[in-house]
Amino acid sequence: MGPLGSGNWLAACFLAYSLTVVAVTGWLIGHPLEERREFLREPGLSLTGEGDEERLTAQTVLAAMQLDPEATRFKDYADQYLSRLSLVAKDGSTTAELTNSYDYQTLPDFDAISDIPTRKKAFFDYLRPAIERQNQLIRERRLLLKGIEIRLAQGQTLTAAQQRYMALVRERYRVAEDVDDSEAVATLMRRMDTIPTSMVLAQAAIESAWGRSRFAREANNLFGQWCFSQGCGVVPNDRPEGETYEVAKFANVEEAIAAYFQNINAFHRYSSIREIRERARANNQPLKGYDMVAGLEAYSSRGQAYIDELRNLIRYNKLEDAPSS
Repeated sequence: MGPLGSGNWLAACFLAYSLTVVAVTGWLIGHPLEERREFLREPGLSLTGEGDEERLTAQTVLAAMQLDPEATRFKDYADQYLSRLSLVAKDGSTTAELTNSYDYQTLPDFDAISDIPTRKKAFFDYLRPAIERQNQLIRERRLLLKGIEIRLAQGQTLTAAQQRYMALVRERYRVAEDVDDSEAVATLMRRMDTIPTSMVLAQAAIESAWGRSRFAREANNLFGQWCFSQGCGVVPNDRPEGETYEVAKFANVEEAIAAYFQNINAFHRYSSIREIRERARANNQPLKGYDMVAGLEAYSSRGQAYIDELRNLIRYNKLEDAPSS
């Protein structure tokens, strides 16, 4: 048999192409992984009350989903699958990943740095990328939640993946199971939100003595967080007789930072912090650590003196544009 003529060859190629398109389209429609983030493509997605940084994140996430097939391959929205997308840098630019060469498994020996300004800079430089990552994860969770909010507003039933995601974040952020989805979304939007890097850095510096405290060195605990089951952490030397609490022990620094974010965003004692943040969102104002630390009166027995110390640290170290008085 001789070679195909040019017309027959083109027809054969077109037929093969058409069959391939049909097959791939059918696979995509029926493949369960496509359900994971499909709802984020809903029209009308907007982040009312968010700052420029969050809006940039939204644009980046949506663009990445449309251009990169792997961006839709998330398994039940577990955090290890988030932040594969572009991140928003402090100056508002988008980058493939946060520049970070630090090892968060072992806390550096900050006590070995004798020059105080150098030690402070090393401490801030070490923690800042890990803090920014936690905020990025929260922005992406909020994007997922915004997609659910839009779907509910349109009267549509949540997909199985969305239902799994709601169950996950309800538990994580302590939203009761008997609250309907619309009310739960509103509550989650208030709780599942970013925390200013300046506030996190200031608390870490004070609570861990700039990374030099016993609990920082032995337990990666930079925020003085407690736990209440025997053996869960490190027993303080000055713990009063009859008390059972311990200072929580974390496997690494990133785990400690994630636990701090969870504590601030979900624990009822810090609801006043979330109220300050919510008012800023409602007024389209940037979130400022200098303002939000006013809600930390329950974090320390020192009360207002603790808040004043945090504000002084933020101002003195120029962690953000804080008021001069």
